[in-house]
Amino acid sequence: MKKLIVIGIVVIVAITGFSFINSKTEPNVQKSDSSGGSPIGQEIPILGRDHMPEGTKVTNYNSNPPTSGNHWPRAADWAFYSVTLPDELLVHNLEHGGIWISYKDIDSEAKSKLENIARIYPQAVIVTSRPQNDSKIVLASWGRLDKLDSLDEQRIERFIKANINNSPEPQASLEQPKIRVGEMFPDFKVAEVDGASITRDVLKGKAAIIWFTTSWCVPCQIGAREVSKLDSELGGNAFNVLVIFVDLSEKDSDLIDWRQKFANEDWMIAFDNDLTNLAKKAEIRFLDSKFLLDKNGVIKNIDFKQADENYLNTIKQIVKENT
Repeated sequence: MKKLIVIGIVVIVAITGFSFINSKTEPNVQKSDSSGGSPIGQEIPILGRDHMPEGTKVTNYNSNPPTSGNHWPRAADWAFYSVTLPDELLVHNLEHGGIWISYKDIDSEAKSKLENIARIYPQAVIVTSRPQNDSKIVLASWGRLDKLDSLDEQRIERFIKANINNSPEPQASLEQPKIRVGEMFPDFKVAEVDGASITRDVLKGKAAIIWFTTSWCVPCQIGAREVSKLDSELGGNAFNVLVIFVDLSEKDSDLIDWRQKFANEDWMIAFDNDLTNLAKKAEIRFLDSKFLLDKNGVIKNIDFKQADENYLNTIKQIVKENT
């Protein structure tokens, strides 16, 4: 059986997730929630939003924590983190319209409540430890800041709903994702570049990756090479891969050239389009969005970052369980 990859959507994500920030054309991506009203919190002057090479340290932020300025070309996954993440990474989340809640020196009960808030808003809120803060809890959005001396859930809720997507690239959402681990991936039908019809059922029978990206997403290219190597290590045909390109400005030749350079010849590639709109069904907001399915089409893992060692190990485990 040929392998299937679905390539989809956003801009550069290196390790975590790519935004549509630098895309050549507006992809047919699901629109996000607008803000819930007038912004609240202290207004911070906007510094700009240029992308800097991964690992670059920015020293001219004008607030603590930052709310705008130069940042890395990827964003972090929306989630609760008990560790500190780089400011340069998280400013990209703010540019996407999300809310960054950072904390220091709070008790386990407060941490648990912040973790629950991140769980309630899995497409809009990221929570991290940040020892550099000068307040116990700080709420940040694009160009807005609110500092709290103690946990105030109602105030946090108001800040989230008032400031979500008041940003240059509004991609956050207050809704619960319909596509989640443990659910069947939605049914679909796409045409592979050679004309063959690909459906969800074609992927069944073994583990499968549905992978959304574009031919010009550099971290996605790197990740594809790593998955291709793993494919060969496992003997080939151990899992199916379906790649769908959502940048409709690309040509069939771009997809074929991408496969020759970065993937395996039997990986199947296709365009998403306004008829199938698979990216919308899958609620894609990031380039390098990958869905790892079991042999029955059930989602076992959802990932929005470059395929690293952890992801490759996850593939190995799912393949082992479904062989």
